[in-house]
Amino acid sequence: MNSKKKCRDELLLEIKDLQAENKRLIKLLEHSETDTQTSLSAISHELRNSLTLLMGSARFLEQDHPEIVSDPSWQSLWTDLLHMQTFLMDLSSFKSLQNISLSKQLCDLNALLKEICRDCQPLFDGIHRRLILLCPKVPVVLCADGRKLAHVFTNLIKNGMEALGDTGTVSLRVREASPKEAAMTGPEAIAVEVKDTGAGLSEDRKNKIFEPFYSEKSAGTGLGLSIARTIVEAHSGRITVTSDTERGTVFTVLLPRLPLAPDTVSPPLRKDTAT
Repeated sequence: MNSKKKCRDELLLEIKDLQAENKRLIKLLEHSETDTQTSLSAISHELRNSLTLLMGSARFLEQDHPEIVSDPSWQSLWTDLLHMQTFLMDLSSFKSLQNISLSKQLCDLNALLKEICRDCQPLFDGIHRRLILLCPKVPVVLCADGRKLAHVFTNLIKNGMEALGDTGTVSLRVREASPKEAAMTGPEAIAVEVKDTGAGLSEDRKNKIFEPFYSEKSAGTGLGLSIARTIVEAHSGRITVTSDTERGTVFTVLLPRLPLAPDTVSPPLRKDTAT
């Protein structure tokens, strides 16, 4: 009995030591994350200031020496500067979303998507590369932050466009969520599919695509899809991806629909209209 009691006491001591060590490691991790965020903010701020000065100097050079614009090296310089500007803007968005706050209000998802597609239409020539929106005739009302959702769908459309190459289609379709999908977000869920007919994703890329800073694009920041997922999840939604190297990629954004009053019948989403 004494031997058992001794073993038990030693085990309890070990458990207490492990609990204390666990608390210490958690505090270290919290401090590390805070320090990282602070350092990231300071570095980002300095880079933005330097970039603003660089771009300003470049504009002055263009004004004083207009012939420089036709030089391929000058065009390459501007491409790099604009890429850095995009990266810093995405980085700023990524940091601000760590403590995301939404300005929710009632909005019609169909109207929002029509506006987004209208803004993105210049990216497509309408012949070789097309952008199509299929949505129901009845309004789909959400309580959401329209500006942040616009960021999500604009990013998905641009990604789809870049996957097309010289020809293909990016299509958006609003539909009711399947029972399996609704189980992720609740029974009143709506789905928006963003599908491209591009080359598709390998299994490895598909598994990493939402990771921050992961990108295989030469001019990609690797933050767009990470930001999109954060925004969707802040709306209590989900974003999933399926892909086939022969048929393209489909991103599905699941969002909780505005709950209807008990005496209100939910209109069916059967008749799609294309724009």
